[in-house]
Amino acid sequence: MADLLTVGDLVGMPTLGQTVLAGADGLDHVVLWAHSCEMPDPWSWLGPDELLMTVGLCLPTSSKDQVALIEHLKRAQLSGMTVGDDQMAPPLTPEMFAAANRLGFPILLTDHSVPFITVGRTVALANEAGQAQQLLQISRLYRALNSVPSNPAEAIAAMENTFGIRMAVADRVTGALILPGALDPSPETVRALSRPAKEREATNLGDESGSARKTKAWELAAVRSSVLLVEESGSRMLDAFALTHLKQAVTVAVNNLHTTYMLTVAQGEHLTSLVLAGQMPIDVLAEQCQELGLTEDAMVVIAAATDKPNDLLTVLHAAGVAHLPRRTPAQLICCVGHSAVDAAVSAVKPLAQAVGVSEPFSALTDLGRAIDKAVWALAAAPRQPDGVAKYEQVRGSVLPRDNETAHEIIETVLGPLISADARNGRLLITLIRFLANDRSWTATAEELNIHRQSLGYRLRQIESATGRSLKDSRDIAELWVAVTAWSIFRDKRPSRSTG
Repeated sequence: MADLLTVGDLVGMPTLGQTVLAGADGLDHVVLWAHSCEMPDPWSWLGPDELLMTVGLCLPTSSKDQVALIEHLKRAQLSGMTVGDDQMAPPLTPEMFAAANRLGFPILLTDHSVPFITVGRTVALANEAGQAQQLLQISRLYRALNSVPSNPAEAIAAMENTFGIRMAVADRVTGALILPGALDPSPETVRALSRPAKEREATNLGDESGSARKTKAWELAAVRSSVLLVEESGSRMLDAFALTHLKQAVTVAVNNLHTTYMLTVAQGEHLTSLVLAGQMPIDVLAEQCQELGLTEDAMVVIAAATDKPNDLLTVLHAAGVAHLPRRTPAQLICCVGHSAVDAAVSAVKPLAQAVGVSEPFSALTDLGRAIDKAVWALAAAPRQPDGVAKYEQVRGSVLPRDNETAHEIIETVLGPLISADARNGRLLITLIRFLANDRSWTATAEELNIHRQSLGYRLRQIESATGRSLKDSRDIAELWVAVTAWSIFRDKRPSRSTG
């Protein structure tokens, strides 16, 4: 590309009326575009190598906020800022100038006689060849994407080749790489860049040379909250104009991926229901399982305690684990291949409260029993050092092993507390938290945000409804078993056909 216009070039043109106020060390910054903006967060509207032009309405009044503005603009890699000499801007403080000098961020003053359009047109004319090259790149991008409309991985590769960058897409909630490209950021980098923000910077030391390379992130307006991670190769073509098109293209690819995966989840859940109900020939169901990726002879069920099962599904998908899922408000149950069980547990464990693992089984007719074993193991998992329990390792648990026994205990011990009545529901939650807090009145009252007298009233109502005393060891043991069984088996029907 031909020599590019710099901030110093603009200062050197007398007709543009530019005076350097601070940040002279940054006069060599390239200017690809000049844009007028009066929004309070101009760094959200301009991008790398762009010059902010303002009459001062976007400038804060305090020195602290002015320093923060300069830091934001520098972080967004703007070329600099020029302020119109129209007496509309607040006084520019010495602290602001000191920050600009420290960061090498040019602050210019535009003479009152020079309209901003003159500066803008000058920049446009000077970079006309570069802008034509940008348009050519965008055209090539969409031509490449049209050739792979339904393949997100190939779409990412096409974008990387077009812009000369390395990139990846991460799920912002879990930090999982849902659409990896050539960029392979460390988990620490993903977590840092996935924080809610318009743009974050981090250092990735993963390149072959061992030298530090900067990775940037932008939020995507995707179906599920995601961030685009980009590592540039040194090209200056990825400015705000190109970035807008890149983000749109990536968002389409991410949404396609998410839609395809959620359809697979729905198919898997439907298949699980059919297996449990025994409504189709088992050989047909086995064939459908293989179509969803479960091709092994041996399978295992994992049960994870969570109130956000979709987060766990996201990390399983990112880990490449084929599974038959079953979501409930309190659990995610998945049937996976025996060889994938370690990968599945490793993926969900950081996000789950506890994980239970069944014994291996080979016949789909045993899926129901395997689910019961995984859920039973889950009840013992909180007492394990890593929060993971395998069925064969926790046979001595006093909790019920099947949902029929569990529901009998729940109904016998808890009685009216499990009804849909709001009052009884409040009493059940109070009992659960009271036992979880080792019967501490203070801790329970603080957690429920109620007075100790109100807690005492509720506890008396619980004793009256259940016919059991919260001071009797045997009664307390029965109540603990019942509420634990309720938390594990509440979403399972008392009976189910296993084929």
